[in-house]
Amino acid sequence: MRMYHFDSASLFLDKVSPVLEKHEAVNNLLLGLLHLVAKSEAQGITSTDQQMVAVENREGVIELVVLINAKNAVLYGDGLEKEQAVKAAVAELTEKGVQVPGVVGPTEIAQLFALEWARKNALEPKLKMNQCIYQLDQVNSIHYSRGQLKVAALRDHERVASWIKEFADSINEKVSMEEASHKALGFIRDSSVYLWDDDGAVSMVKTTRPTKHGIVLSYVYTPPQYRNQGYASSCVAALSQRMLDEGYAFCSLYTDLANPTSNHIYTQIGYRPIQDSVMYRFTEKPKD
Repeated sequence: MRMYHFDSASLFLDKVSPVLEKHEAVNNLLLGLLHLVAKSEAQGITSTDQQMVAVENREGVIELVVLINAKNAVLYGDGLEKEQAVKAAVAELTEKGVQVPGVVGPTEIAQLFALEWARKNALEPKLKMNQCIYQLDQVNSIHYSRGQLKVAALRDHERVASWIKEFADSINEKVSMEEASHKALGFIRDSSVYLWDDDGAVSMVKTTRPTKHGIVLSYVYTPPQYRNQGYASSCVAALSQRMLDEGYAFCSLYTDLANPTSNHIYTQIGYRPIQDSVMYRFTEKPKD
């Protein structure tokens, strides 16, 4: 196995895009993050906390793609020699002292990496979430709730910040109110967060991580008092249609497989499951 380390996201994309874009929606997280880092680099903003690695076999075929940031090792690999590639990558990254707080990726490759990283670093891999990646190419005809989609404005900042915090709490992510407020301001300024308005905001969804042909929807959240009225379905369907109208070939999103309601909602809108994904976190092994 041969490992390539990259300091430039744009050069890394040149190397790995032909592999990742064969399954663009599956790799929406990996591709989307890399495009964001490459965009920052083009603006003169560089980061030293990213590890970008590609592992090739003897025939020059890429078996593993890894982006390590402050949250996760984001992975892709489905070749015949992926297990050997994982072992080689884990051994070298461990030797370099790289820190990996978590792992996310298609189930098989993420599990291989998590188990090997835990074994090599004397850690416990903890399953955080079983996920599914969905893709939509056409919005189904659905019944829309009363109201309309609107882009969140600065006057919505406090509400959006509160909902970001509530959304994070619902998926057991630690986000302070200050962090949520900062995120909300950024989302509003780049016009990426949308609200379903029915005499006031009742549901939220955000666009993020555009790739060559697609875009991701995330932060789908409806406060408890507004649920079971179809607001989330209307919000997601309307924004998905808007993205298709703007020229994207598809929309994609992640779901928590433990939440059958949201999975059913997305299927009704026109999203179809394309790949199971898994997320791990690492903890210290208990001492004897």
